[in-house]
Amino acid sequence: MKKSLKILLLMISLAVGTFSASSKTPAKDFIFDFGGVLISTDKIASFRHIGIMNIAACSFQLGINPLYLDTYIKLRLFEILDQIAALHNIDTDSYQQTYDEKGNKLPKLMNGWLQGLISTKHINILIQQAFAIHPEWFKCQAEKRIIQNIAELIFTPEIFISSRKISPACIAFIKKCKKQGHNVYGLSNWDSESFALLKKEYADVFDLFDGIIISAEVKSNKPHAPIYQALLDRYQLQPENCWFIDDQQENIDAAQKLGINAVRHSSTFVNLIKNIKTAYASSVSLRKNLINNGNIATNANTTSNAMIRGENTPSADSTKYNCLPANA
Repeated sequence: MKKSLKILLLMISLAVGTFSASSKTPAKDFIFDFGGVLISTDKIASFRHIGIMNIAACSFQLGINPLYLDTYIKLRLFEILDQIAALHNIDTDSYQQTYDEKGNKLPKLMNGWLQGLISTKHINILIQQAFAIHPEWFKCQAEKRIIQNIAELIFTPEIFISSRKISPACIAFIKKCKKQGHNVYGLSNWDSESFALLKKEYADVFDLFDGIIISAEVKSNKPHAPIYQALLDRYQLQPENCWFIDDQQENIDAAQKLGINAVRHSSTFVNLIKNIKTAYASSVSLRKNLINNGNIATNANTTSNAMIRGENTPSADSTKYNCLPANA
């Protein structure tokens, strides 16, 4: 396992070195999403909290293949959380809609929680009350126990953080970016309570960042424009000088509409680097065509598909290695 990790880190190091030397991307600022990019789910810890016997019993009683039970349970959890919001007449008009990694709409309570408009303590009280008075919501006791345990995992900061793990490959990528002279920022949908614990748990990792904004802090979720704009404004970033890395397409699309270069992270960081190089090459090619055709690059649409078009992209990287201390 250690040997495989060393090989992976070596590949990233070589790829980033080649990327920096050959593509000469003009972007001096890299913006990272956390969930799905820097941080992933510790599946073993999560299964232990949910309960292996609960999973087996639910699968058997509902006649669902265990391999597909996670999708079923997730959708049931979302459905029940929305029922809870309706049951308690929660005013969700100010809750911005956000999505999971597969593009499914998150339930209203989770939107408000990530936006910093409702606390985990309040959500847990609402859940306990609803579960006590509406046992008919569940198809079997095993299903109820699973959903109850998952809700506890998500909305109890200490348990939630214990079920997360940091990607060594992402840390290697970030360190290489900083060594090459890039500033590094974080932009993530995250509640303030668990994020405070996360930063404490992985202080050495978050010290690598020159700035961080989470949704709960600015009362706005991705893919909505205010959270992106908050990052640009606070750290005085120019969108055309940024590369935003996220695992969800709707968040990529939203960044591009603001003129931020953006690329989706869907597999490995070696592939991510290749995708950035390809996107930059496309932007350089388009710029040359605009010049050859007598068009002025800045007259083109800079807020649509900025990653591919790159109309405001300078031709060379003049940044110097001068990163600020982490001040998230």
